[in-house]
Amino acid sequence: MVLNIILYTLLGTSFVFAIVELGLSAFVVSATAQQYDAWGYSVKVKAPAIVAFMVFASLWTMIITVAALVLPWYYTRKGSVTPKLNTVLAASFVAGYFVTMVFWLAAFADLATYLDYISNEYYDAMVAFAVLLWLLFLALLVFTILAMCGVMASDWAGYQPVKKNKTNAPAEPAHDLPMSTYSATPVAPFVVSSSDAER
Repeated sequence: MVLNIILYTLLGTSFVFAIVELGLSAFVVSATAQQYDAWGYSVKVKAPAIVAFMVFASLWTMIITVAALVLPWYYTRKGSVTPKLNTVLAASFVAGYFVTMVFWLAAFADLATYLDYISNEYYDAMVAFAVLLWLLFLALLVFTILAMCGVMASDWAGYQPVKKNKTNAPAEPAHDLPMSTYSATPVAPFVVSSSDAER
């Protein structure tokens, strides 16, 4: 149950931060990508490629977080969580979280090197939210792997242990041979005769 609360918190925070990052990066793209006409010259300025990539990464993050929230909820409510479905969802979540984590690592590292000596509030906020999103997806990746290994318990599809649980297997016998073969001589029942009873 604790893992479910952690996942809700991390995924919800990631979704909100992705919306903020999308707004910041879309504003910077629209503010910098313009055409200037002056004194007979026309200059077309494009936004930096990394800022356009951050727009994509924000949209990607929103899709991944919605899928990671809806799919486990849907399959758990439906009650059809098979071990194969759990394994497929777990592998999909690990892959999605890893790719998203790499996107945000590349985004904030490239933007930080692009802004080497530039001080701009919008760019600084974009870097800050990109670092936070990278850390959130790193945490999601770690918790998902812990859930797959059975270290943390969850009833969500995709976050259940992938290993087969041996608790449902029949117990091993205590002896190799059945208990009836250990008795070498049969034991006769105790019979009281009528003559013994009179004495």
